[in-house]
Amino acid sequence: MSETNAAKFFLNRPLNWRPGQIGVGTPIFEIAVYRKSPRELELEYDASLTKYLQSLEPQYPEIDIDSPKYQGLRFIRDQFWEKYGQPYPYNQVIAWVVLFAKRDQIMGEYYKITEKRLTRNCRRHRVKGQGKCFAIPLAGNETSKQIIEEIAEELHLLSAESPFKGRYVDTAAFMQLAPYINWKKLIREVHD
Repeated sequence: MSETNAAKFFLNRPLNWRPGQIGVGTPIFEIAVYRKSPRELELEYDASLTKYLQSLEPQYPEIDIDSPKYQGLRFIRDQFWEKYGQPYPYNQVIAWVVLFAKRDQIMGEYYKITEKRLTRNCRRHRVKGQGKCFAIPLAGNETSKQIIEEIAEELHLLSAESPFKGRYVDTAAFMQLAPYINWKKLIREVHD
């Protein structure tokens, strides 16, 4: 989002809005954004584990690490994932996209870690609201399926734009649950 768009967004907030307040509507769904996809993290992990174990035993991975002779290496291998930044979903999250329902639109706002350099061992980084990342205007005649498709498309487009480029926007839970929601009714009832 450009600085001009961000300025317009904050100038158009309701009068009772305060900095730090989440959203301008009723939050209806949160979507995690990860530093890397599960597969990319797995490949990074495998390479790091191999490099580390080779520094301790140059013949690794040709050796049989499960033999009694290499009990120490087996223990190190088993402990490595814990130090590497597991569990994946929670220690790798770097941002959240929060969907908000308003009477005439669905908006996505994002909250992200403010650190410039993101590492696999993301420790207690501060998360800060960044503003609106998309808005889907609703005419009132859309079907739930059309609303889902529009939201999914907007979320897909986020992965190609800064600050989400190269990140993994995890839409799995949203796509699993979304077809069971009566979106028109949900949007209408959050404001009644």
